[in-house]
Amino acid sequence: MITARGKKMDWHEGLTVQEVLEKLGYALPMAIVNLDGRRVERKDWTATVVPDGATLDAYVMAAGG
Repeated sequence: MITARGKKMDWHEGLTVQEVLEKLGYALPMAIVNLDGRRVERKDWTATVVPDGATLDAYVMAAGG
């Protein structure tokens, strides 16, 4: 089990940051992701494995005027 944006989610072996974001509906390139308090760069989302018990926070960047 992991916590993503305050929600409990099922965990499985090999779960990546990209998969978690897709389950949350975050397909946006302008997001900041922290995994257990450490920033994960967008280029690393598909290769970064989320460990069981982890906490993932994602924030969508908004722009406007």
